Amino acid sequence: MCSTGDNPLSDALTQIIGSANSARGRIKSISLIRMNGGRVAWSPDGSSILIDRKNADGYYDVFLLSPDGSMEKCLTSGLADTLGVGHIGQPAWHPSGKYIVFQAQKKYKQGRWGRDLAATPGFGRHSDLWLMELKTRLCHRLTNTKEGISGVLHPHFSHDGSILSWTEMIEEPAFLKGYGKWLIKLANFRFHKGRPSLSKVRSYQPGSAGWYENHGLSRDNKRLLFTATFENSKAFHSNVYTYEIATKRLKCLAKKKWNEHALYSPSGMRIVWMSGMNNKRGGTDYWIMNTDGSDKVRLSDWNNPKLQSYRRKMIIAADASFSPTGKHLVAYLQTNLLTQDGVTILIELKKNWERPGSSN
Repeated sequence: MCSTGDNPLSDALTQIIGSANSARGRIKSISLIRMNGGRVAWSPDGSSILIDRKNADGYYDVFLLSPDGSMEKCLTSGLADTLGVGHIGQPAWHPSGKYIVFQAQKKYKQGRWGRDLAATPGFGRHSDLWLMELKTRLCHRLTNTKEGISGVLHPHFSHDGSILSWTEMIEEPAFLKGYGKWLIKLANFRFHKGRPSLSKVRSYQPGSAGWYENHGLSRDNKRLLFTATFENSKAFHSNVYTYEIATKRLKCLAKKKWNEHALYSPSGMRIVWMSGMNNKRGGTDYWIMNTDGSDKVRLSDWNNPKLQSYRRKMIIAADASFSPTGKHLVAYLQTNLLTQDGVTILIELKKNWERPGSSN
């Protein structure tokens, strides 16, 4: 793990790490990987993780490192001729472990403050999807979104690697208002004559128009897991849903508060997601539920004012990824929503963390 040495921990980090002792949660321990960081993805073989984080030039890049935080390598530096010099992030693995997919800011008008801010990996505007072969770092563009209403978010491969899913902007927001309108997209993924290609691209808008964030497909490729805002009028209020593709059945799993960043556990039995539920002083934590939305149980508790470690900091649970064994989570916790500053941590889960239980 990344050591803090003799430097005192920040208040936010003290609050996060100290919360592992909470009886309300199901976490055994929390360790710091990086004081800065972003979206995360654990490799299929468990040997590496991907993170995006700001590089020395102020733009996000994608880094490969060991789960203990050592042996970090920037994968996207030195590729300006291909990718430009803008933001690159939101990485995800192909199940083979040979390729990664990520978002990259379009070259057009890079360097403009407002445009660069909108293109940070968490916002995804003015960006396209790219695929990198890890062995050679050769990159291939997968999408070419229309200038002006361009935007992609959260690419994920299906469990068998045959399908790529993501969300794509179809209408930009009014000035300083909202997130615009987005669709969930699926496409068949394969290599043709040595180059990756997407075919049979299909679009889904399971509810009404609004913002959609893709969380990928179920193991059998029958259901989409996603976050959307179409049933919410309040800021920072979003719901988690599943959508059965064949029957067009839409089911809301978590609602009313800020709910986002859902992912299936490796066993496929449970879903972990972030929620502001029962946090009276704000912030969000990770929760667990069954795949039908029942049996909601708190997983983390870093926003609990009753804990000795509490330092009056609002911690936002953001992107997370499971180790293949399901015993650990690598997670990105935000301490500033606008700048997306935050820390990357390693969470060791309690042995029986998936057991049923009542909400607390």
